[in-house]
Amino acid sequence: MKDSKKWKSRLLSSSIPLEYEVAKILSDLDFSVSFDYSYFRKDGERRKEFSTDIKGYFLFPIDSEDKIDASLTLLTECKYRDESKKWVFLPDVNKPDFSTFTLGHTIKSLAEFSLKKIEKDLIYEFEEKLDFALKGVEINITSGEVFDKDIRHGISQLKYALPYLIKRDIESNIWGHLVDTNPPYIISILVTNAELYILDDDFSISKIREVDNIEQLAKKVPYLVYNSEIGPDFTEHHKEIFKDFTLNFEEKENLSQFENFQKKHKHKEYSIYNSPVNKCWELENSHYSTLKEFYSQHFICSFEHYPKLVNEIIGVLSKMTK
Repeated sequence: MKDSKKWKSRLLSSSIPLEYEVAKILSDLDFSVSFDYSYFRKDGERRKEFSTDIKGYFLFPIDSEDKIDASLTLLTECKYRDESKKWVFLPDVNKPDFSTFTLGHTIKSLAEFSLKKIEKDLIYEFEEKLDFALKGVEINITSGEVFDKDIRHGISQLKYALPYLIKRDIESNIWGHLVDTNPPYIISILVTNAELYILDDDFSISKIREVDNIEQLAKKVPYLVYNSEIGPDFTEHHKEIFKDFTLNFEEKENLSQFENFQKKHKHKEYSIYNSPVNKCWELENSHYSTLKEFYSQHFICSFEHYPKLVNEIIGVLSKMTK
């Protein structure tokens, strides 16, 4: 490559152009957009500031300036890749009853911290149609290099930022004016210009040796849901953020109102409900099941299909908040 063109390649590789195009898409969809959402994370023995590329904030209903029914915070991490690179993922190998994926954990709802009843079945129906992946690698078709560092790093950036957003939305509704409380939703998306593939169920070592290209081993997908395991480092990170979270909460009238509302609208058949009081306690104690609920599932999306995915999510949440 001539020196005069190196700057183009390096500018693209910085992901700044990709970030800008993603931000424009969100702005066109009426999101309020900001760059480099910062948060603290332990790095060795010290706390260090990290960031995710883009934070978008959206208010429902669509096209209304007179009222607010719900909010959506969308975190996006951007990874620009050379054209020769493809992202390839393992499908969920578990039988349905043993799957690590749970419907309703990718679109994260905190609706129990409000006085509004939502149709959460719409989230389940949407997520049921998605492809799920357990692990991914980046393959450079030209050089033959295979590694997973950038995929794991991108997911990690999103995952470690989420507790701050969840804590913010809960505290905002508990400490704010009751009439202003609305269901908050949070979503994390890793977006890349690389093509995404999920390997076929009959993928094997012997089949790799038989085929000529990746298309003979996998199907191309526009986006998928990626599973990220909850490890001890993240658990400690979460405990630090939610330390003393429930202190003085028993004095807050809003939390009592939310609890009573959820009891009143408990499931008719099973007599269960989402308890905001219990949820606060579970977050403070960093229960494994609660960490899986909020932090184990993330979207990975090709840039080409990013507008479609975000539009579909907005459509689902719009129906839920009517």
